[in-house]
Amino acid sequence: MDIFANEYTKKLTFVYLISDFQNGSYKTGLLKSVWMRANPDIHFVDISHDIRLNNIIEAAFMVDQLMLNQDEKQVVLIKVGNTRESVVYLQGNILYIMPNNGLIGMLPGGFNANNAYLCASSEEANVIELFKSNRINELIQAGDKMEIRYQRQANFHSDVATAECIYTDHLGNCYFNLKKEQFEQFTANRNFLIRIQHIPGVEFKQIANSIIDTYQSEAIVRFSKSGYLKLQIKQGNAKQLFRIKDDTKIIIELK
Repeated sequence: MDIFANEYTKKLTFVYLISDFQNGSYKTGLLKSVWMRANPDIHFVDISHDIRLNNIIEAAFMVDQLMLNQDEKQVVLIKVGNTRESVVYLQGNILYIMPNNGLIGMLPGGFNANNAYLCASSEEANVIELFKSNRINELIQAGDKMEIRYQRQANFHSDVATAECIYTDHLGNCYFNLKKEQFEQFTANRNFLIRIQHIPGVEFKQIANSIIDTYQSEAIVRFSKSGYLKLQIKQGNAKQLFRIKDDTKIIIELK
């Protein structure tokens, strides 16, 4: 039985779905039914449907949370925003399909424009057969018809760095556009002080390893599994308590 199960799994194409449809929307079921009629052997994995409407910054953050096996053909379908044309981007064995709204420029690790193509949004489901048979290059290259936007980065100036909030989850945990390797390079083992813009009296002098060993209602900063600086409160809501908005900044000062 296991042998047959393994053979069946090999035939599946996994489609990781990220959308701004919101949980419980009928749109999710309709989209899946269209795709599965065209591709009976695909398997959907719902990553999130809670991305705020048209928020491509949140969508890019969610893509960066995926840990995909590059040895297998897989699809990342991003339905955040809506355009008549979709960008089809091939990165090794991973195929990204997304609206032509600038999101491609925000993908983690950048992108190679030579591997970007366009298709009508109504034809997205039909791209899978081209992908399976290594014929994606039959599509029209995106060229200068592709919209590109770039996510803002953390800023470093002398002994001060600033980063801004790019995502908050349903628990009120806040993620900032500062990665662990950037932080370590900037601090270089020097003492530091982290404070939240417009919130006096709140300071952090260390990076916590885990939320487990903290006290109830204690606020900490630590790095998430994907490497982003994260502000959270044990059994509390950091977003609400500290009034965190999309452009709220944290400031890191070296001492």
